Amino acid sequence: MSNLGYMVTVSHVFRRGEGDHLTVDGRKLTATSILKAFDLALIELPPVCTFKITELGSAAELEQTVLVNDIHAIKCRVVNAGASLLFLGFQCYNMPEPGDSVPPILQAGKVIGIMYSVTLDTCMGIAISSSIIRSLEV
Repeated sequence: MSNLGYMVTVSHVFRRGEGDHLTVDGRKLTATSILKAFDLALIELPPVCTFKITELGSAAELEQTVLVNDIHAIKCRVVNAGASLLFLGFQCYNMPEPGDSVPPILQAGKVIGIMYSVTLDTCMGIAISSSIIRSLEV
């Protein structure tokens, strides 16, 4: 990837895919790359933006992580880290809720994945690994 900033979101919000637009904080942004197999879209940020840029990291198994969105932060732990997916364990009384889709999973201040799904009865979650996010080359 270049030195430009990028945002990652779900690709199902775009009707046509690459080239479609999304409005964030009143700014019209364009999907530059789509990875349908993981329902991810890469969006190039404008040169001057007020968005906080977070670095991508790599998951360390059995280490504490945190799922962060604009409402809350939920602690979890990486129980297994594969090449494309991370398996997360949550405390059963503090689980992601409907609408918590696609928040970043942070470990040591870096994004190690994007939340993909949660199984409430097992208190487990699946996140798409940062290695997949890196594969969204423009």
